[in-house]
Amino acid sequence: MVVITSRPTLSFNSIMVVGVNTRPIVKSAKALGLKTIAVDCFGDIDLRGCADVVFSVRSAELKVQPKSSKRPSLFHLSLQALEAHNVDAIILTSGMEHYSAFIGDLGKRAKIIGNDTTRLETCKNKEKLFRIADKLGIPYPLTHRVRKLDEALEAALDIGYPVVLKPAFGGGGIGIRLARSSDELVRFFGSVLSAGDKESLYVQQYIRGIDASTSILSNGDEAKCLTINEQIIGDKRLGVPRPFGYCGNVIPLNKPEFENQIVETSKTICKEIGLVGSNGVDFVLSEEPYLVEINPRFQNTIDCVEGLLGINLVEEHIRSCGGEVGKYRQPRGYSVKLILYAKKDVEIPDLKKIPDIVDITPEGSIVKKGHPICSVLKFGESRNETIARAYVLASKISKNKS
Repeated sequence: MVVITSRPTLSFNSIMVVGVNTRPIVKSAKALGLKTIAVDCFGDIDLRGCADVVFSVRSAELKVQPKSSKRPSLFHLSLQALEAHNVDAIILTSGMEHYSAFIGDLGKRAKIIGNDTTRLETCKNKEKLFRIADKLGIPYPLTHRVRKLDEALEAALDIGYPVVLKPAFGGGGIGIRLARSSDELVRFFGSVLSAGDKESLYVQQYIRGIDASTSILSNGDEAKCLTINEQIIGDKRLGVPRPFGYCGNVIPLNKPEFENQIVETSKTICKEIGLVGSNGVDFVLSEEPYLVEINPRFQNTIDCVEGLLGINLVEEHIRSCGGEVGKYRQPRGYSVKLILYAKKDVEIPDLKKIPDIVDITPEGSIVKKGHPICSVLKFGESRNETIARAYVLASKISKNKS
């Protein structure tokens, strides 16, 4: 049973949502009666159906001369949106948590509902994050931050091959490579460095296991786990171009031997850092759960979490940022989200009539190989049947569209 006292009293009327994919957050914010301004990468059909105003990188790129070096970005578009519209509050989502200076600038213009830059920096800096984990007795992969190739080779010898090379910041598995030998490390070093801040990268112990996460709501002092999620990573059936590329979730996880430890670990470290609002904690499950990272913002599981718990997660995010955390039911049934990527360059036909898909690319758009087309979203009572139905639909779309 969901126990919610009352809707939070909103001291604002308009909200700007900024991130790589804003559609699910904008949809939930609109359901609260807010004017919504979306700033995201794709400007998908269903985003335009729920947002009052959309600024998208995809649309802006069409207006830029091919030889121009002034490519549009979420940052430039956010400033344009603030100049053009009255914005009372801002919510940041995927891809924004790494840019503290820009976030600080946005915060001078409108109230940001979420974690402050200090907490964002703590989560971004794996050395700092893992020091906290070490103090709390939480297992994590051995990790070294390096700036030069010889430092990376030394770190890999210390850790032992294979190792994972990770950009200093990023998301969705972009830029991550598995190095099984020193030769592979040398080959991948430059590209991984370039995928991040171009100054440093992480050499991390490779732990084989199940990729999982928790969806957490917290108010700085108290944290609640909403769902435990299995992550789908690098599934070639979905056309994802990266071996560590994020391409969906199955909720709930269905690994009872790990669940209590995952929940308690997530709540403990979120409280220790003082996180507020909606956050995600990532693990790899081997002989025990290993903490991998914390995403101090909304996860891409929002559709699944809302559907399984019967809540408006933006409403609960606002509530918890204000100090109140509710009581929530256990998930009812199962949900699967699959992100479908183009397997070759493709012109997108009309996808609007296909049931159970979201984040729908506009008709006539040219989607490059390895870029997302849409997401499949399925709910059901049987875990295996729901997964199977999701993959059948993804396969049909892939054969016809990509």
